[in-house]
Amino acid sequence: MGRARPHLFRSDDERSPVERARRLALQAASLARLPRPVAAFWVRAMRRAQAEGDTWSIDVACRPAELRVLLDALADAPRIAEVGTAAAWTTCCLTLARPGREVHSWDVEAHPERERYLALLSAADRARVHLHDRPGGLGPSDPPPVDAVFIDSSHELEETVATFRTWQPAVSPGGVIAFHDYADDAYPGVTEAVRELGLQGEARGHLYVWRKPR
Repeated sequence: MGRARPHLFRSDDERSPVERARRLALQAASLARLPRPVAAFWVRAMRRAQAEGDTWSIDVACRPAELRVLLDALADAPRIAEVGTAAAWTTCCLTLARPGREVHSWDVEAHPERERYLALLSAADRARVHLHDRPGGLGPSDPPPVDAVFIDSSHELEETVATFRTWQPAVSPGGVIAFHDYADDAYPGVTEAVRELGLQGEARGHLYVWRKPR
C-alpha cells in the first residue's frame, strides 16, 4: 500500500483524502464503541498485519463500523455459524464479543493467514473457535443447532442461496441469518439471493438481517 494511504484502508480504495479522513474518523469512533475485548483484538490484528506486510488480511477484514452493526444484529446469540473464515478476524471478534460463545466457522480453503490471528486469542478463547474446511453451502451432513449464522463467503447467487437453505433449518426460533455485502454493487449476487429467497428482513447498511419466526 502506498505511504500516503492509511493502512486502515483497502489496497483498492480510491476515495479522496478528504473522504478517507472522514471514514477514518468514523472507524475510530466505531472502534471505541466496540466491546473492549473486540476492540483490543482488532487493534492487535491490524498491527500484526502491518508488521507482516499482510495486506490481504487487511483487505478482507470487517471494519469497526461493520463490526458494530454485525454484533448488534447477532446480539447475545451463544452459538454462531460463520460461513467464510478468511483471515479469521471476524471469527475472533464474534468469539470475544460474548463470554462463553461458541463459533463454528466454515471456509472452502484453510487460508494460512488465519493462524497468525487466531494465535492472538487466549487458549480458553481459542477453544471456543471451531474451524471447518468445507464449503459453507454444503455445511455438515447434520448441521449443529445454532442461534445465528453470518454468511460472508463467495457472494455468488447460487452459493448464497444454497448456504441459506443449508443453515435455515438449524437456526433456533427467533435466531438470525445475516448476509454480508448486501446492496453492494461489487457483490450483486448477495442482493439477488435475498430477493430469490423472498426473505422479509431488515437492511442495516450492507448487512441484511433475517429473523426466523418463533
